[in-house]
Amino acid sequence: MSLFCVPPTQLCLEVSLEVQNQSWQQSQSFVSPLGRWNAFLNQVCLSTFLPWLQTEYAPEATVETLPQVWEVVSGTAINLDTKRLILIPDKNLETREFHVPQEWIDIPKLAGDYYLAVQVNPDGEWLRVWGYTTHEQLKNQGSYDPQERTYSLEANQMIEDLNVLWVVRQLYPEEQTQTVISALPILSTTQVENFKQRLASPTVTNPRLELPFEIWGALLEREDFLQQTQNSTIVNLRQWFENVVTNSWQTIETLFGAEPNLAFSFRQTNDVIEESIKRVKVIDLPIQNGNQALVLMLTLTAETDGRVGIRAQLYPNNRNSYLPNNVRLALISALGDVVQSVTAREADNSIQLKRFRCPVNTRFSIQVILDDFSFMEEFEC
Repeated sequence: MSLFCVPPTQLCLEVSLEVQNQSWQQSQSFVSPLGRWNAFLNQVCLSTFLPWLQTEYAPEATVETLPQVWEVVSGTAINLDTKRLILIPDKNLETREFHVPQEWIDIPKLAGDYYLAVQVNPDGEWLRVWGYTTHEQLKNQGSYDPQERTYSLEANQMIEDLNVLWVVRQLYPEEQTQTVISALPILSTTQVENFKQRLASPTVTNPRLELPFEIWGALLEREDFLQQTQNSTIVNLRQWFENVVTNSWQTIETLFGAEPNLAFSFRQTNDVIEESIKRVKVIDLPIQNGNQALVLMLTLTAETDGRVGIRAQLYPNNRNSYLPNNVRLALISALGDVVQSVTAREADNSIQLKRFRCPVNTRFSIQVILDDFSFMEEFEC
């Protein structure tokens, strides 16, 4: 283990090659590059620090963090009886300041008592805990950066020796470690879905900074949002030609199997192309008196030059009804630009985008919009 000069009061642990490899493999299930890197750092930190903690001080210690949170923010929570440790790993070799994401301070469900600054060697071979502080100190004495949404403390404001933490816990188990945390708003299911679609836009590069913190924090308190965030993978259209389709996209026969006439009418579009593939997805659109189900249909054709021909159409689920007035169907580029769009007029029973051809490895999104509602899904050819 190659280490620079580490003060003897700081904890330094070697990271095994097995932990490095396992952490890297586990990180590959995350969607974004940031999520994969967060998962790698935090898994290395957790798999190394937790066994040491359970052996040396707290055999009852358990992990509290859902791994899905690493898709959007770095940090890991460990329960110690009535207290919580928050590990904040960082590969930066500079340790003059300790930066903690606001999520771990101002979201009641995530906040902890003690915060440990963990430096992880960029190659993943070792880590060191170079100091710790409390929630109360970060909140009351730390500097808040509204652009990055972090709380920070100077290194000289922190306690370097981790042994002090265990002594304090024994001598002063009722030590005040956490200050008051304001409650976050409760969001409706429709609000959650709308915010989720907004964050899914290709133009959003850092979801945690896109919404007001109170809204973002309320979303993170919901486990279903975290699960949806990690599962929001890009739809690979070329796999459709191999009959590999996600559960949310169905054949016309699967969706309308009990209504053969309705299924037949969906197949009889005016752009019938030989050897094309049609898949449909139901979108629940909130309207004044409840929800209206719409059907988004994609028709794919393999072009001779290797591109994929695509036609996107939108229908009401009930073919005897009309689309909501002003509902819009749009094609969005990977950079977030609107390439084309079409809006339903009064008494329209379908709308469609102009057929386009998508080159290999090109990404785009299809968006359905009405007033404050927005559905969007990203695809790759």
